[in-house]
Amino acid sequence: MFKYKREINNYDQARQIEYSFSDNSKVCFCTTGSLFTRKPYHGMYIKNGKVLLENLVETFEVDGQTYKVVEIETNSRELNSKEYVTNMDLEKNFFEYSLSEDISYTKRFAFEEKKGTLCIEYVIKNTARSNINFKVVPLITYRDFYNMKNNSMLKFNQRDTEDGTFIALSVLNQENIVLKSDKMRWEPDNKMLYEVKHELINEESKKEIYFEDLAICGQFVTEVKGFSETKLYVYISYKDFNIENINELEVFNNLEFRNRNAVFNVDESFIELKDLSKSILNTDMEDVLVPYLPYKKEYNDEYVKSISDLSASELEKDLDELIDITRAVEGQYLLYKKIKEAKNVVMTVHKVIKEVSKLELTEELKEKNNLLKLWYIEAVNRILQKEGRIELYIDSMKEIIYNLIEPENRATCFNTIEMAALMLNAVKVYLNILTWIGETDKQIELQEIYFKNLIENEFWVKEKNVMKKNLKEEDVYANVEMLYTLSLSFPCVTDDIPNKILDSVFKELYTPYGLRKVSKHYKKYDGMIYPQYMAHFIKSNLRLTGITRASQKISYNLVKELLQDVGKHVNGGVKKIYNEKGIAIDSMSYDVLTNAEIVRLYYMFI
Repeated sequence: MFKYKREINNYDQARQIEYSFSDNSKVCFCTTGSLFTRKPYHGMYIKNGKVLLENLVETFEVDGQTYKVVEIETNSRELNSKEYVTNMDLEKNFFEYSLSEDISYTKRFAFEEKKGTLCIEYVIKNTARSNINFKVVPLITYRDFYNMKNNSMLKFNQRDTEDGTFIALSVLNQENIVLKSDKMRWEPDNKMLYEVKHELINEESKKEIYFEDLAICGQFVTEVKGFSETKLYVYISYKDFNIENINELEVFNNLEFRNRNAVFNVDESFIELKDLSKSILNTDMEDVLVPYLPYKKEYNDEYVKSISDLSASELEKDLDELIDITRAVEGQYLLYKKIKEAKNVVMTVHKVIKEVSKLELTEELKEKNNLLKLWYIEAVNRILQKEGRIELYIDSMKEIIYNLIEPENRATCFNTIEMAALMLNAVKVYLNILTWIGETDKQIELQEIYFKNLIENEFWVKEKNVMKKNLKEEDVYANVEMLYTLSLSFPCVTDDIPNKILDSVFKELYTPYGLRKVSKHYKKYDGMIYPQYMAHFIKSNLRLTGITRASQKISYNLVKELLQDVGKHVNGGVKKIYNEKGIAIDSMSYDVLTNAEIVRLYYMFI
């Protein structure tokens, strides 16, 4: 986890690192390490993908001198806290500032777990004779009103209370932000901060710039006496709440307990794995199950019932997310012995599969749904390795496999190597389970032979030592999907093909920080590399060489730089996308699938 101390660390790194944590239910916090909201989806408080609070301004007025602590950039100027910040600890959500010889303060962030309230603790030390006028100014936004210019539109039904204010940002969508404090009084105001700038580098390595206007609806104000130390709290929620019901000591102690619990079974020497473990825990959203921040969907029974109302583009996006969620089950849950959580995920995924399968789908959506079905079987097999409750899953697996081998499906579903490899793997998983319970299935045994021959005879191109990515494409080139023939629960190819595939992957796809999706020689190669595929690459290598300390050491050297990169770009994790030219890609924030796959990778060496 990133830590900063003045004159020891580089402040610019804090401004680049991704810093995220959640209440493990519905809301999250997502900024840079210095609390700078650099990207359009960054913000200090996010609910269902809508940023309710973009940032805070803290001001100290004493003896005619004003100190302003803020991280924000407008079209005309940039304000930062570089000269004031002395210490950051992103594991403890702790920040320390020194404004002068006489004035210093700390702040800590923590969520009430699963209750949707963000608690901010301030401890202010004033060793001067004079009193300080201290203000906390919330900068409010609502991303659905991204281009809004009218201040009144951001003040729907502002209702001031004795301890803060309740602001209904959208009456229609019932999106609210509630701001309260235990010791500070709320002073209403009516201002706008115009043209706040967000600059990022997208996946095409091009700079994108966004602007938005922020509302200043008021500020919290208090006086800090001279020669005193004051502790006070500011609370933020998306619903009304009673301050008296919040136990601040319990909230912050729970944060420390969760961090300790995340690494309880991790050896002290595995520093990177400790960071990855804390990172997964602090951004885990069991009720939402989305692989990146900000969280877009809540995949629960209510969502399942609404699937038929989704547009084709919405459904496609959700299926992509659910595929990632399903693939992350092992690294996010199973390796931490969270069997119950993993089972909840696959049960939800299966409900989605059944509802989507009832719809009239385009060919693209059918392919997505079929991919989800087969990744579901792979995830189920991982669960069964930990807990053998076969009866919970055998019927669903059988239904999926029998549906996919129907003539009309078999003729159209298996034109890609990913689908073909996943299908052969699913067949082997199912037959293996039947062996456990002393049964056989002759029809599926024939399918195993069919798909093995399909892969080795139709997809394999001996002259180039690669698997075709798609049977319909005339171009033949190395692609990352061919790794699935080696890295799933059951390998799909035999003889000398695995060695030749790995040789091609190493020569054309491998970099120390991730794999290219397609050959560097292919005309459509875009310069992007992806760490998430490293676990598949190393698993394939270890399968061929056998797991010995020598083979583990050789494999570790292939990914050493990536593992050492943990925490440099994401607080306790790794970036989803790297650029081979060294450009940092900003268009995706924290990505649970990538983090889970790096956890899986790490476990191969311990």
